[in-house]
Amino acid sequence: MVRAMSAASSSRLLGVIFGVLSGLAAPTQAGDYPAREVTLVMPYPLSGPSDIRGSSRMTKTYKMIATHAPPAISDTLGRIVQQAIRHDSRHPVRLERLPGAATTRGALRVAKARADGHTLLLGSNETMVLAPHFTGAAGYDPMRNFELAAPLVHMPFLLMASSGLPVKTLPRLIAYVKVRPGEVNYGSSGEGSTGHLAGELLRRAVKLDMVHVSYNGGMAALNSVALGQTSLMFAALPLALPYINSEHVRALAVASARRNPLLPVLPTLAESGIDGADIAAWYGVFAPNGVAPGVLRWLSDRIGDAVNAPLTRDALLAQGLEPVRGAPSAFATRIYAENERWGPVLKAARIGTRETS
Repeated sequence: MVRAMSAASSSRLLGVIFGVLSGLAAPTQAGDYPAREVTLVMPYPLSGPSDIRGSSRMTKTYKMIATHAPPAISDTLGRIVQQAIRHDSRHPVRLERLPGAATTRGALRVAKARADGHTLLLGSNETMVLAPHFTGAAGYDPMRNFELAAPLVHMPFLLMASSGLPVKTLPRLIAYVKVRPGEVNYGSSGEGSTGHLAGELLRRAVKLDMVHVSYNGGMAALNSVALGQTSLMFAALPLALPYINSEHVRALAVASARRNPLLPVLPTLAESGIDGADIAAWYGVFAPNGVAPGVLRWLSDRIGDAVNAPLTRDALLAQGLEPVRGAPSAFATRIYAENERWGPVLKAARIGTRETS
């Protein structure tokens, strides 16, 4: 049985990661890179214990979330990349959080940066696939304006429901929503996010009339489910994992083709009768198009070794993140395939509307 990850456990996770990184051998330098400070732009809102502890609404539920909340996924990955690049380098690596416009604000900053490898993006499927199609005016083309420097992790999603909802399975949830058109809402970490897409695909697959509620980050959306302000959400596994045994939320299904080894008794959406809803997120490090191949290889080797070091890999897996193995070219092919798959779906579905066609 999976238990909630405490704040101390989260600190130990980062400690393990940093300990492994400190023991990595320094790879061959790519010329003089890095020649100065490297900036890693993270286009995601801060989401974690500090947000909730700073809230004026310190109810019992909020305290529960703050006690067990893991570090923000972007923070964990950003620090891994930071330590991997700066290891044995005399130049610092700065983490610049730049949220806004469904992650496109930060991505646009990197797309316009000098193509020398000193400004990088912690990008995800939301930044490189969903947001450009969703907004229609992101200001950048993921396929033309960026180079993949290093894939990082794959991240499954879970369908979570408020414990106040009188359902314990997905078929019961569907039956419940069908007789209450427009009365049930679902939350997500933001407009055009992976959770938003997953909710829309579920809604359209079984013709449910549900209302989407957008929040500023996954933790805020999960809090709304725990408080009963929203009925359900598709939550990233690392975010949902600490609360699987909570009295406030309930996991109904995993949105992947196979059951997750951390939650072997939890059925998939397909097992519950929903086909074509294999939804997952991923993260990678991207550079502006035109960065020298030698610099990209340097980043790929160093970051890949850091993420797939045995102890780091095990720590990430325990948190619900699956490190990506293999050449960046294979992952780049995946990004292209997802753009081909989801681009037409996002445009045709006109996400943000409520028609059930």
